[in-house]
Order: sequence, then C-alpha cells, then structure tokens
Amino acid sequence: MFFMKKFLFTLLILTIGVPVYAKNINFIHVTDVHLTQANAHYLKEFTNEINNKYQDFDFVVFTGDNINRADRNDLDSFLNIIKDINLKVFVTVGNHDLLLSRDMTADYYMQRTRKILGKYHPSSANYIFKKGNLVFIAMNGVKEVIPGPNGYYKESEIIWLDRQLTKFKNKKVVILQHFPLLDTNSKSAGLYKKESYFNVLNKHNNVIAVVSGHYHNNREEKINNVYHIVTEKFSDNTYYKIISINDEDGFIYTTLVDKSSICAD
Repeated sequence: MFFMKKFLFTLLILTIGVPVYAKNINFIHVTDVHLTQANAHYLKEFTNEINNKYQDFDFVVFTGDNINRADRNDLDSFLNIIKDINLKVFVTVGNHDLLLSRDMTADYYMQRTRKILGKYHPSSANYIFKKGNLVFIAMNGVKEVIPGPNGYYKESEIIWLDRQLTKFKNKKVVILQHFPLLDTNSKSAGLYKKESYFNVLNKHNNVIAVVSGHYHNNREEKINNVYHIVTEKFSDNTYYKIISINDEDGFIYTTLVDKSSICAD
C-alpha cells in the first residue's frame, strides 16, 4: 500500500511538471514554385500528394515566387490549384510575383489570394496568424516599382514588425518571408539594409525562426538563438520541407523532401 501511494505521488509530480497542452505544429514549406502554364501540372500533382500524405498537418505555406512572372492569369492559375489542398494554405509574395507596371501590386495579389483561398486568409502582404501557442508573422519585402532580386523591407514594415513582436512578447514567433536574412555570395540576391531588420530581432527574444526561400538552395543556420530556415526551390517538381515545431519549448525539426529522387524511385 505504501509503495502504491509513493508511486502515485511520484506520478503526480511528473504529470504536473509536463505541460499537457504542448503540441507539435506541423506544416509544409514550399517556396519558389515559379509556376507557368508549362509546369502547372507539377503543382497539381503536389496538391494531390499533400491531400493523400499529410491530412493531419496544420497548414501549408508558400513563401514567394509562386509564379514565374507577375501576371494576373498566372496568379489565378496558382491560386486555383492550391485552393484544392485540404489544409489551410498561407501565401507570401516574392520578387517574381509583383510588378506595378502590370498592375500586380501587393494589395491586388493578397486581395485576390483571399478571394480565391477563403476569408481565413488575410488580405495584406504583412499579416499574422496563430497556431497553438505559436504566432506566425508573414512579411513582404518586395520592391513593386523597380523590380529586382534584392529584398527590401521598408521602414514602415520594420516598425510594424517591431510592434507585433512587442504585442506578442509572451509568445514564440515564427517569421515567414521570401527573402532570407542569411548572407549570400550573390550580390543580386541579397537583402538591402538588413541591419535594421536584425536590430529588431535582437531587440526581442521571442522569435524562434525565420522561414524563407529565394536562394534556390537548402540552408539552415542559427544566429543569436534564431533558427534561419531556407528551403530549396520547388520549381520543376524538386523540393519542399516538412517543419515541426513544439509550441511549448520551441524545438524545431525539419525534413527536406527531394521529390526528384522519389520520382526516380
């Protein structure tokens, strides 16, 4: 009897020490689809793959260069394919997606995204959504007037980010965007004045990851306790990444999936 009481008491202590509400937030990261009419069938096949293999995931995120050129018809093609995914889908913009001279502004792009995907999706390029105890912040960073591969987060965007990180200071935050903050050897693919961005990240201690694409390669580095996750391009049916984050301790696990090797098998 004494042993049973001692066992139950020990079990109770262990149970109290474990947060029962902690869970893993699982999502699929896809970037640089560069959709055209010629390669759209790959995205359709991938939509079926997601629906067949990842029904229990929380969401899918596409982080920019979703279409190869800033064209309204191509945007509609992209959105009408991914709307068939049986999970919530979130979209950020990349440098290939926007061009003011073609009336492909961030406002139009995101309003169209909301119209086709559903009212759950925000209609602005900088937005927030929550999953479990995690806060996800989507950032723009695209130059609409003078297009180019260099990212540029305007002062207004940096100020907005700072305010959101202050607002959610007691939450773990994951930032989703097209342009990585990591250095690159390519002068034509870097980030303009990224010091101001890092200043905001260093001011706060709640950002656990920045998830991005753009570089067309796979990189993961930790800088000042922030995990920078860059996923290889999807275009022509090649790569995507599975990301799992514990919403209590912030532990992050990633798996890069090489679709070309799967197809070869």
